[in-house]
Amino acid sequence: MQTTTSIRRAILASSLLGCIPAFAGNDTTTTVDNTPTPSTATGLLVGKLTGDTAMDKAWSAFTLYKDDNNPILQEFSLQGRLQVQYADGHTDNGHYDIQDYKNSGHNESVWGDHLEARRAYLGIKTRWFQNWKLEGQIDVDPDGLNGPGPGHTIYKDIYDLYLTYAPNDAFNASIGKQEIKLPREQEISSTEIVTIERSQLTNMLHPGNLTGAWVKGKGIQDHWLYEAGIYGNDQVREFSNFDGGTIFLGKIGFDYSAESHLDSAIVSFRYLHDSAPGYKSTQYYTNYTPSAAPSFSDCFVLSNDIIQGRFGLTTDVLFGCGFHGTAEQNGVNKTIAQPDVFGINIIPTYFIADGLQIAGRIQLASSQGADGLVLPTRYESSAPSSDKKGNTYASAYLGLNYYIYGNKLKIMNGVEYSHLGGGDYNGYTFLSGLRFCF
Repeated sequence: MQTTTSIRRAILASSLLGCIPAFAGNDTTTTVDNTPTPSTATGLLVGKLTGDTAMDKAWSAFTLYKDDNNPILQEFSLQGRLQVQYADGHTDNGHYDIQDYKNSGHNESVWGDHLEARRAYLGIKTRWFQNWKLEGQIDVDPDGLNGPGPGHTIYKDIYDLYLTYAPNDAFNASIGKQEIKLPREQEISSTEIVTIERSQLTNMLHPGNLTGAWVKGKGIQDHWLYEAGIYGNDQVREFSNFDGGTIFLGKIGFDYSAESHLDSAIVSFRYLHDSAPGYKSTQYYTNYTPSAAPSFSDCFVLSNDIIQGRFGLTTDVLFGCGFHGTAEQNGVNKTIAQPDVFGINIIPTYFIADGLQIAGRIQLASSQGADGLVLPTRYESSAPSSDKKGNTYASAYLGLNYYIYGNKLKIMNGVEYSHLGGGDYNGYTFLSGLRFCF
């Protein structure tokens, strides 16, 4: 009996052992492949420049690291711009140039009588954990000679610095400091504007670079876009002390490109409210002087922007509700009597050849009271004039832009005729500039 049991156990063991080769032959265990996977990272730090042309590769060197497959850091790039320009103006009362602009009290980087470092920024742009962005730039003095006195450096102020959570195009939430952009003309970056300077009323309504929080998005139901933000209205060197008023900015737009059969067509409405118009911070530094908030309690702008082939057209209709009262400036109350203002800017463009663009602008502005409008700070305010305020302003600009490497490297030229009604200015300014950015 015991022998029979032993035989049965031996047969069962033999059967199981006999099955092992069969199972081994069908083994699905994955063999480890020790072949290294090629890295998808590009950038200067990993020695992989991108692009097809020499210009592409040169500009890609400003991207230090980029890898969309990296779960932590997707991008770390340098960003900045240098814009050098020339200006020469003539009026019924005489000649003026950039040196006159500097002598009129503007602490700027002027090289000789005619060249100005209009903008010089340097910063970083990063993307983390797929949905987070941290970017910013400082405003620098490229010759280091702007401010007298000890301790002067090339650093002037924080131009912008903010953190953004961007899970998708429909929702981006940010906190930090940025340039407040009310009209469409202001919304277009200085690296992309088609005129050398923005229009007079656009600059009058411009609140500056402010600290706050904002949300924005586009592609809502394929057509809608929006932005809403709240900021401290004190213009300061770094971040707001929130000791002035509060600015609210709201925008809503509709993309009607498909309905109009245009390459791009967007209409938008913009509204800004300032609880303390005219406020000016007491924060001063060797090479930084704060500007006062615009003297308008409420601003309204209706904008339209279209592109079709070689043709483009940007239009802004602007209205500012003037402020009458007192505003704190440098710790002292100052009486302000700013009339309402109204204006329209029309900016057409046309590429007459690849890289060669004609740009124009018509701007008309009026004030409901005397002296409600002022001459543009650049460069007309430095012209010989006995009265730089009026109640109407009209100008016509014609320019020719040559794009060497898109907006990253271009030459701009333009001439603008302007007239200040109710004041003392009637003349023209020739402008030329080289613009470089990365």
